[in-house]
Parts: sequence; structure tokens; C-alpha cells
Amino acid sequence: MHTRWYQQLWAFLRTREGLGTLLIAAFSAIALGVVPNMLEKLWDSGWFYLVVFLMAIVIVVLGWVLRRERGVGVVIPLFPQALTQTSRLAEMRRASEKNHSSTLSIHPRLLRPGDKTLSPLDRADLVANLIDARVDEYRSSGAEGAVTLYPLAQMRDGFLLGRRLFKDHHTSLTVMHSSRDNDKTVVPGVILGSHLTQLLTAEEQAIVTAILELAPGRPHPLPVAHPACPAEHRHRLAFIVRLTPVAGMVDDARYVAQTGNVRRPTDQTHTGYVFDEANVEATGTPCGAHVAIEASVSQLPETREVFEAIATYLRQAWTTAKDAWQAECGSASIDTRLFITAPLPITIAFGWLTANENMGIVHHNSRLLNTTAPTGATP
Repeated sequence: MHTRWYQQLWAFLRTREGLGTLLIAAFSAIALGVVPNMLEKLWDSGWFYLVVFLMAIVIVVLGWVLRRERGVGVVIPLFPQALTQTSRLAEMRRASEKNHSSTLSIHPRLLRPGDKTLSPLDRADLVANLIDARVDEYRSSGAEGAVTLYPLAQMRDGFLLGRRLFKDHHTSLTVMHSSRDNDKTVVPGVILGSHLTQLLTAEEQAIVTAILELAPGRPHPLPVAHPACPAEHRHRLAFIVRLTPVAGMVDDARYVAQTGNVRRPTDQTHTGYVFDEANVEATGTPCGAHVAIEASVSQLPETREVFEAIATYLRQAWTTAKDAWQAECGSASIDTRLFITAPLPITIAFGWLTANENMGIVHHNSRLLNTTAPTGATP
């Protein structure tokens, strides 16, 4: 049905941009109209006209604020279709549409072209290319503003996306966080930038000390060797990070790192860690040592300052552990295996910070967690 001109006008005026346009037009006219009266009353009493003029100017500025470009938001649902949480995805979309002039919502079907399942690396590459294309289109129109990501993903996909985004060199890239706090919903997580590569400030060090379990007088944990590890695998280092309240995560990760086995030795229940998605029972190669970093609080404060301080610390802690283990085992190159459970923006930022390093993440499939071994399987 054809929409009449006055209906289109009314629809435009109801938007943020339309309201801004109306305020600029109306109060610019008022401000300009007051000027002659001010001059006329200058030798009498111009205070009333001055107040009206200043109020009009303030409202014109408010109109400009409403009209200004507010960047582009990109909603990224990387969860498998069976795990996609519709309500959280809808919250991300609403937040992006509210906060930005333009929103790209990547439909899950785009990540399965021709109903084919892409590899994790290919998914990350496709998402990064879609982000790049949307940003180029947005900027080519003359618009300006930051790029903000609204991701929903598992740890592996978030880590790989962070590594891939490092190659695109965006001038400003904010990663939002789907908060568990009912009063916040969607909050800023991290801004991916060079400031994350700097040494911790005193304020950031205080945040880290208050949140993480650190040994007194030792800012970074040292590797714990696995004496039973074969010599050909000693160059592998397990970096274990638990920042969310997942019971038994560190014990499971440590066992998998020591043995390469994905099932617990006591009852043969699955740890959830997977080395080969085609064969979830497949074992992996053991690591020569591990480093574990754990939160001392049940839930991290969901602020950008906390997330960025933790991401910066993790990179520094990993670098220290890698250098220490390299000196210990005498290997020319250390191969790091990452086991992590953390707020998604921290995982993405850690992937971004270690994009050029020899590091891989061990995927955790929550649907396998605590499942018993299939009948006939060898313990």
C-alpha cells in the first residue's frame, strides 16, 4: 500500500534523526529571531531576550546531538543453531539499533552457505569479511563513527574471531557484552586497541589483584611441569584460564593437558573438551607444563575497565609463562594450548592480543560435559 507524504513525514519526525532535525529548524529560527530584539533592547533590558537566545542555542546543539552519526553496530550470532538463545540475540539487536545509526545483523544462515558447515577458522574469516564490507559501505557514504560488535559465541569462536580481527586494523572497534545483570542487559566490554598492549597501570593492577587468585609477591604464575610428559611433547604449554564460576574446570583442563585424554579417569565421564569434532572421543597430545589463572570472585564486575585490565594481564602472564617454560625445556618454540572460560569480550581481546603467536584453543562442547562413555568404549 502506498504511504502518503504526510504519513512519511510523521514517521520521520518520530525517529531520533527526525526529532533532531525538527529541533534544529525550530530553535534556529527562534535564536535568529531573538537577535534583532536583543539589539533593540540592548540599552533597555535585554536579559529576557538573552535567556531565550541562550536556551534556543542549547536546544539547537541538542538537535545536532540527536542528528549526529553514531557509528555502525554489527550483531554476530556465532552460536550453533541448536544453542542460539533467541532472547539474548534480540537484546543485542535492540541495543545496536538504539545506539547506532546503522546496524548489520549477520543472519546465521550466512554462516552456513549452501547448508554446509564451515570450519571454525572459515566462520571467523567470513564474519570478519562481512564486518569489513559493511564498514567500507558505511564509510563510503561519508558517514563517520566507531564500529561496535555485539557478539554471541562460544569461547573457541570468540578467540578465533579476535585473532582474525587483528588483521583488519580497524581504527576503533568496541566489543559489547551481554550482561547477566538484569539492570544492564548489554554493556561495553572492551575496545580493541594498542592500549591493551601497554603495561598495567597502578589502577589496573589493583583491579587484577582484587579479582584474581595470585600468589603473594608473584604477579604472574610460573609453569608447573608434567614429569610424565614424553620429551617430544614438552614444548607444549597449557594456559588455563577460569574467570567464570564453572566447577571443576581447572581440574578437568589440567588433566586433559597432562594426558591428552578427554574423559575423566575416575568414572569415564566426558570433560567436554574436544580435539576432533568428527570424533569426540579422540585423544590429543599431552603438554609439558601448565599455568592456571583463576578468579577469586564468583562473577567479574561487568565493566570495560575490569575486562580490559584482565585481558591485558592475561597477555602479560602468558608471555611470562611462555618465556619461563622456553628457558626450562630449551625449546626454540613453545606451542600453547588455551583452555578458557571467561566473559566473551575478554576471550576476543585475548585472541586479538595473541593473533601472531603460536597458540591454539581447545574447544569445549558443553553438550558432552559429564556424559558417560558409549557402550563398548575402551576406558
